[in-house]
Amino acid sequence: MPARIDDLLVLNANLNKTDFAKYLRDREAVLPNDFGGLGDGVADDRTAIQAAFDRAGADQKFAMIPPGTWNVSGTVTLPGGARGLIMQGTIRYTGTAPTSVLVLGDGGTIRNAEKLYTGLNVIRQTLSDWSSEADIGITVRNVDASQIELRRVEGFTIGMRTLGDGRGVEDSTFTLGRIVNNRIGLDIWCATATAWNTSIRYYGGHFAQATGVNPAMDRFGVRFGNEAGAYSNHNRHVFDAPNFELRQAGSNIAIPFLNQTSGSAIIARNMRMEACSPMAARHTAGAQDCEYDIAWTNTYLVGIDYTATANRCGNAVLNRHRAPASRFQRFLAGVPNTRAAAFRQSATEVGVEGLITIATSTTTATFMADFCFNGLADVTPTDRAVTLAANRGLGWMLDTSQAKEFALAHWLTSGASGGRLFVRVFDGAGNVREDIAGDVLASITTMQWNGPAKGWNAGAPMDDANFNRRQTIRVGAAVAYAQVGVIGFDGPIDLQSLRLYGLPEAAPAVLNGTPLLTGALFGSGRREFAAEVSWDLPSLAPGATALIDVTVNGARAGDLAQASLVSSTRFIEMDAAVWSNNTVRVMARNISAATFDLAVATLSVAVEKRRVP
Repeated sequence: MPARIDDLLVLNANLNKTDFAKYLRDREAVLPNDFGGLGDGVADDRTAIQAAFDRAGADQKFAMIPPGTWNVSGTVTLPGGARGLIMQGTIRYTGTAPTSVLVLGDGGTIRNAEKLYTGLNVIRQTLSDWSSEADIGITVRNVDASQIELRRVEGFTIGMRTLGDGRGVEDSTFTLGRIVNNRIGLDIWCATATAWNTSIRYYGGHFAQATGVNPAMDRFGVRFGNEAGAYSNHNRHVFDAPNFELRQAGSNIAIPFLNQTSGSAIIARNMRMEACSPMAARHTAGAQDCEYDIAWTNTYLVGIDYTATANRCGNAVLNRHRAPASRFQRFLAGVPNTRAAAFRQSATEVGVEGLITIATSTTTATFMADFCFNGLADVTPTDRAVTLAANRGLGWMLDTSQAKEFALAHWLTSGASGGRLFVRVFDGAGNVREDIAGDVLASITTMQWNGPAKGWNAGAPMDDANFNRRQTIRVGAAVAYAQVGVIGFDGPIDLQSLRLYGLPEAAPAVLNGTPLLTGALFGSGRREFAAEVSWDLPSLAPGATALIDVTVNGARAGDLAQASLVSSTRFIEMDAAVWSNNTVRVMARNISAATFDLAVATLSVAVEKRRVP
């Protein structure tokens, strides 16, 4: 036996040749040759391999697959009692029925710990048509604190599956080689509610498809998934330098990562993407805090595809190929002190300069300007904040025709918890979009449709205890405009500051205060209003006056008003005052000793809201 081990030595990265040979001599290893296996690429060696695997498990030894091609017509399983598997040869599946060809470790609640599986090489003689997910090259079950080296898996629906069964897969290291012509290259899966699949390191991996392989079918490099009702919080999986060449062609999609779970912290560093769809990942559920770092690709427009069933965002693509130096979100707009920016909209209403005042009470409005208030009642300045009632909020109106993802940060007096994210969305004509799936996602909360308000509010208050004080939002492709802000909802909140961030490759317009939002409500977040008219003054004798009423939408009693006439004389004195809502009365007085009869001139009228003292 020792001579055979020397001849068939496979080097472990952690041991030199001499040490590893001694290690195997001390423990011995079991080969299929001892049970009649040939490895000639002709005979069916399934029975011999299984016998060797069973003996290795019973005697707690290594199993070895020597050089050669070892045909198997069905599944071969290495029990958890074996110390590991060392392969120099290739296992080739010659059957046609979907099955998991090489199964490593026990299922159920058995912990398969401190294993070494190295040189794994499993291929399918006939390329799978990818119709059955039972067609799997290698299944690694319940490994913990183990080392797994994959040389090649080729031609299956699923190349390699790591399976948390009755317990989990954790704290192990995978070195990945060629993963070729599989619909799903690496499948990170859980089968039961008591299982888990967390805290794994992966190095390398060439996920590739040959031209013409099942060209009409979608394909993925890595999938995170689970059986119905099974564990779905897959977290802290870190990939270093994976290479994806998945052959997107025609109508198929080819995406490196498919995440069907609600886990977090899936980190891929220095990915290479060639012949892939322009998506680093597709998320179909609640995955968050994932990062995909693209070292090379065919385009800098790589994103994350959130399907209609996704209920979280807050994930990032860091594109280093022909892209900005950083994809971190950058400042777009903000009011660092709402109290300092507060003004009197009217005798009973208060607004905040730079911010839209939001009402979440029942509304019949349908056009976006009619949702944008310059100020409202139940907005109350305090000594250092602005108190918003439960049905009040502050925020911005954004052009989201191109930019889709934003981050919102707010601060309440003394760092208190509270407030909820609020979003209304509109189409390109400015009409409100009501309760359409996929229109609004948030990072750390589920957005809930608020029918009376015709908007979306977060399902939970924003606080540090739940790690959701800072929120990222994403709007759908059909959303052209979005109103984004913070509302009281659960009760009054003392809002001190509000800031908005966006991705650096876009500089979307913040529409607060523009004519687009004036309509019947006369603006949003504006302290200053103005109008210009032509005025043909009558002939004015010394000391005589003339009056004109000018419409200035948004003017209210108590506002500061002034007027100016474009004239060549300095002897016409102008006085202005808000006469009634939206009307400023201007008086011109001749203060000279001569009579004037001026030509038609432009009269400019300005109204300024009073600061709250």
